[in-house]
Amino acid sequence: MSTKKSIAGRLVETGNKGTSKKQVAPSPPEFARRLIHHPDSKIAAEMIKEQAAHEADQKSGAEITTLKLDKANIDKRYEVSLTTLAQLEKKKAGTKRYIKSGAVLSGNDDEILQWKDWRRKDQILLCFVLVSLVITISIGMGNVYSNLMSSGSAVFINDPWLAVMLSSLLPISSISIKFITNFFEYDRSRRRYAQSVYALTLIAIVNWIILFGLNFTGVSSEIDWESFDKGYDTSSALVWSQLLVEMLAASALFLAAEEIYMKYSPDTYFENLEYIEIAKALKEHLIAHEALGKELSQIHGRLVELEAARQAFINERIVEYISMRARHVATLNSHSNT
Repeated sequence: MSTKKSIAGRLVETGNKGTSKKQVAPSPPEFARRLIHHPDSKIAAEMIKEQAAHEADQKSGAEITTLKLDKANIDKRYEVSLTTLAQLEKKKAGTKRYIKSGAVLSGNDDEILQWKDWRRKDQILLCFVLVSLVITISIGMGNVYSNLMSSGSAVFINDPWLAVMLSSLLPISSISIKFITNFFEYDRSRRRYAQSVYALTLIAIVNWIILFGLNFTGVSSEIDWESFDKGYDTSSALVWSQLLVEMLAASALFLAAEEIYMKYSPDTYFENLEYIEIAKALKEHLIAHEALGKELSQIHGRLVELEAARQAFINERIVEYISMRARHVATLNSHSNT
């Protein structure tokens, strides 16, 4: 298995393959001159390399060691800073910058219009919607109450208030469906949700009309529906569809009343204090994080510079020895030829 050799190693292997003519070299150190007659050039070169490393460490070894310790310490602090930075960014992304509030809470009293300032059309529509809402809720509760009492259960017969309490689940459900809009941040989402409720209400009404016609034929000629599906009872489906219509219709009326009211008392938005604090902490931490990164970069750069200078010094000593040995070999060859 071949390994990549350093520059110093390659210089040792190729140093004796040729001689340079009339080279002017700097004065070699005493240690190198003592090794000029060493029989093994590779061993001598390794000794030169080791000696050069010691000389380089005498010059910059202490600083390199200090920088390595500082770099290890700052590396740990930088990792912790990165984790904190990621947590703050995640927390900021999960916090709303603006939160919804009424005009009174925001201090904009001038934006509130009194009832007398409303358009006559909207006043009439709101009153009509509210009356329809009360009627729808009353019908729904009455429908649930009558079905519970007609079931013949001794629990409801002995305690009618229990049936009344269970009947209140229908208007509560309608109110719950409506108040989902309070969690929408944008008016567009609220409108889409309202349109979905209106569409479901329309579908439920059409379904109720069909089932009502199947169960109550009135004075018209009776259609023999049993010929299509004998033995199928649609009364339970009618009750189910009627309850669904009453619940969805009440929710739709709630949404309609809210839409009219919002025209004269719209929601206002102001900056979330929690978001402001998180953004401030993130900004301060980002400044400290960038300073820490700059310090780490400077230490790393200085460490690379010193290590490169150390290796360059070692290579220079190797080259000096190789050149000196080559001149020595050339001198011996010239004397032997004469």
